[in-house]
Amino acid sequence: MYVKLINPATHGKAAYSNSGSSAQTLNYLKQEAGRDGEEASFFGADRDGLSAAELRQEIDSNVKGLRATDAKFYSLVISPSESELLHIDNDEDKLKNYTRQAMEQYAANFQLKDGRQLSSQDLVWGATIHRERSYRGTDPEVSTGKAKVGEQRPGLQTHIHVVVSARDAEQKITLNPGGRRNRFDLMKWQAAAGQQFEKQFGYTAQAHEKLRPKQRDASRDAGRAAKIGERVAALNLRVTKEELLDPQRVQQIAQGREYDKTFYRSLATIERRAQQGQPIDNAYHLLRTGRERPEPQRAASTMLQAVQQAVRSNTGREEQTEHISEKKGRHSAELDIEM
Repeated sequence: MYVKLINPATHGKAAYSNSGSSAQTLNYLKQEAGRDGEEASFFGADRDGLSAAELRQEIDSNVKGLRATDAKFYSLVISPSESELLHIDNDEDKLKNYTRQAMEQYAANFQLKDGRQLSSQDLVWGATIHRERSYRGTDPEVSTGKAKVGEQRPGLQTHIHVVVSARDAEQKITLNPGGRRNRFDLMKWQAAAGQQFEKQFGYTAQAHEKLRPKQRDASRDAGRAAKIGERVAALNLRVTKEELLDPQRVQQIAQGREYDKTFYRSLATIERRAQQGQPIDNAYHLLRTGRERPEPQRAASTMLQAVQQAVRSNTGREEQTEHISEKKGRHSAELDIEM
């Protein structure tokens, strides 16, 4: 069983941009279904026969509390192996029932601050079944000349596309499956999805069908810490006195995030802003959460841009600016699940 969270940045923004309406994604899924010779039909937690228009309305209207740049929904792909499909005779009803169970596990995998456990009824989601796949330009079969782009792959290729809202059905909680592991453990859900198929259909998975988690190499942490220290030192040469980053605090954040991609992406954003002379009062929050500070707090810092620019221009006056949007000490932050 192969279960994947689609990353819009690497899987085609034209089809999977998720910061706005779900129309692009649903239209893409409709077009792909049309290549199978079937009209796209969606199903949810407790019903079949959803149209793309109905699902779009449900997803697009379930955005209360989200900012313009926030993800509004997520795209998931559930791909049984050919052996798994043969085991259930490639049966559509069985695949729907399995998907519903997988989405139950998806909901339960979110760790809420109050300890409550979600169910798929707390989600807004829809799924559709595609029975064919085509070769892409990045496939090894294409690069070796064994296949052409657009040609259908042989064998059973049935898979399920799921579109799920980034907010719960009550529009009180933001649910991000790609965020911090202590909020949603993506690999744990992926492994559970495979185990669910085995349990539900009495299937014994082969070794290549099981998720093999990649262990993080902690032996490289000392090298990572040294390079981060160098980057912080270089960054501090570009900013005002008030914007200097505490190397030890940055290192603690990096360790807490286990040197993940979100930390490095956020650090690169801060470096770029420093190089361009933009305010970076938001640095620790961004490094810790991978997200910008909520708009009401950022508005105050925006007002400081002109003053800070004047300081950088060295007008001759001894001026200092205080980041009034930065509270002293630790402050609570919205992480991957917004309560």
